[in-house]
Amino acid sequence: MRKMWVRRALMFLITIALLVLTVRIVGVQALLEGGRVVTPVTVLAALGLGLLATTAQAMRFSLLLRQTGTQVSRSRALADCYSAGLLNTILPGGLSGDLARVAAYRNIGRRRWLSPLTVVGAERLSATTLLFITATLALIPVAPAFAWVAAAVAVVTGVLSVLGMRGMTASTIGLVWLTAAVTIGSFFALYLIAMLALGGPVIPALAVIGLAAMSIPLGVGGWGVREVSVSILAGSLASSVEWAVTSSTGYGLLAAISTLPGAITLMVRLWRQHQDGGQDPVQIRRVPVR
Repeated sequence: MRKMWVRRALMFLITIALLVLTVRIVGVQALLEGGRVVTPVTVLAALGLGLLATTAQAMRFSLLLRQTGTQVSRSRALADCYSAGLLNTILPGGLSGDLARVAAYRNIGRRRWLSPLTVVGAERLSATTLLFITATLALIPVAPAFAWVAAAVAVVTGVLSVLGMRGMTASTIGLVWLTAAVTIGSFFALYLIAMLALGGPVIPALAVIGLAAMSIPLGVGGWGVREVSVSILAGSLASSVEWAVTSSTGYGLLAAISTLPGAITLMVRLWRQHQDGGQDPVQIRRVPVR
């Protein structure tokens, strides 16, 4: 328990340090300008695209769970993914929600703990792989050195996600990758909406880099690492550093808003567990593994 709190404190300090570094690079005004992104229209867009991204994630999660012989309802999978998204956003490290899912399904499959870890890992890393492939393509013409780094990450995450899909049919694997593309596409669209709402130039490559940076499980909710990354590459992507940071901050706010339904699903889950004496009241049905 003490080690966990030490790690969380370290992640929080990393976020503070990176944000301070960002302020030293561009000044605090560039960060504060991102707050203008929050309007009724952008909030609705964030919630709508968040629902699309999370629904695709829940479908991916369900498909991978089924491979372990476990079937859950669509509502259960969606609630799990919303709760995980919120926890990943507000808790240090960016993995707390995913680890909570692993713990919730620790008794599924043939291998206790390892089976749900494989499922959650493949679900998350499939989307990460597509994101870093896109980042590689965006960086090749402007920053080849960074493109190689992104490509290396894509290879590692791709291999790990494919290993997690062993035994699945080709059509099911294709559906997993398709839902991963929908999830990433939803995040990308929200980033572009943030740029439009802030009235600046829309630079797709900048959005890709910001998304890739915040997918690294470092700090809290991607803050700091996202801003520093886009500021470093802003010049190569035909953007001013100030705009890169402002649009990054704006997207970060909308991304956080998109996870807010997770507060409802999390509270409902905790209430139901309290009503049932700490036990999970949702039945998980076993299905034959082909």
